[in-house]
Amino acid sequence: MRALLTMSLVGGLCAVFAGCAGVGIVATSNPAAILRDATDRFERRDNPVIAEKLIRQALGSYQKNHDQLGLASAYRTYGFFFRSAAVEGKWAGHYRQNGFLDKSARFDTRYEQSIAYFEKARIIFAEYKRFDALTTVNLDIGFTYEAMGYQGAACEAFDRSTESNRENLQTPRAKVVLPQGFSTYEEFLAPHRQRAGCSEQHKHGRKLVQRA
Repeated sequence: MRALLTMSLVGGLCAVFAGCAGVGIVATSNPAAILRDATDRFERRDNPVIAEKLIRQALGSYQKNHDQLGLASAYRTYGFFFRSAAVEGKWAGHYRQNGFLDKSARFDTRYEQSIAYFEKARIIFAEYKRFDALTTVNLDIGFTYEAMGYQGAACEAFDRSTESNRENLQTPRAKVVLPQGFSTYEEFLAPHRQRAGCSEQHKHGRKLVQRA
């Protein structure tokens, strides 16, 4: 439970107990909870600097515990982080000047970095045949490519997402939650495919070569 403390009290505690990663961070060793906190910070609280620290903390925990699916979840969260509005907003100057904790990332290539982390997650999900997660991570890869103006790559990702959804529907107790007003995944994806200019060849599912 988060205690409601005044800023002066929190500052005093941080001075006494070195290791405060940031005001309001929940002390927990649960990497899934850490990722939820990180997501909240870059999606709703406009604090991407602390969010990236938390993501890397969760990554380290999953790596230490050899938790591959947890690692995939952290990679996916990192992908969302790099394309988030928080990174592009008032923090843009900070990232242009100081960069990210991931030293391979640059502000001007943040969408490419987002794709790279989504791809890392995709490889693990494919290895474990997590077709539900593959459906969404391929969808997010498609959205990111579309935002970058790479329509062909976006359409290929949408194709993979559709195929993953079909595979998922074959698994026992599969459940697909669609936005209100859509009865099938293909129906949901149709306007996105149209916006990306996907051809009929893509729509009807040519065989795709999975990226390594």
